[in-house]
Amino acid sequence: MWARWVAMAVILCAALFIGSGVLDETPMTNAQRATALENQLKCPACQDLSVAQSSSASSLAVRAQIKVDIARGMSDSEIIDQLTARYGNAVLLTPPAGGISVVLWAVPAGIVIGATGVIVVVMRRRKKISQSAATSPEKSKS
Repeated sequence: MWARWVAMAVILCAALFIGSGVLDETPMTNAQRATALENQLKCPACQDLSVAQSSSASSLAVRAQIKVDIARGMSDSEIIDQLTARYGNAVLLTPPAGGISVVLWAVPAGIVIGATGVIVVVMRRRKKISQSAATSPEKSKS
């Protein structure tokens, strides 16, 4: 039974790895890099729009800055660091992990893991009790 689960897990991991595009060797063009960065950054003047979605003056300025930085040969992380230094972490659509966000993710995960452990223990105890109850009448008949 465990072999089936292991085989399914291996197949799932292999499918996810192949489908992730990790094996693709074609590098992104400058336009693709710019688009990817624009989708990762939030418009400095808008509430919940990315730089790519917004048409505000600040978004247009960020887009232009991204294109200039890419043309200069800066890496994606350097561009993001530069914009974060200028606008703060509020410019990131996905804020960095740390502080309270780690706690907000860890507590529910801990609760799920703990609840799973409790369920496993309760199910094993019930199984032992039902097995001992099933064997008890047989011993008394002999």
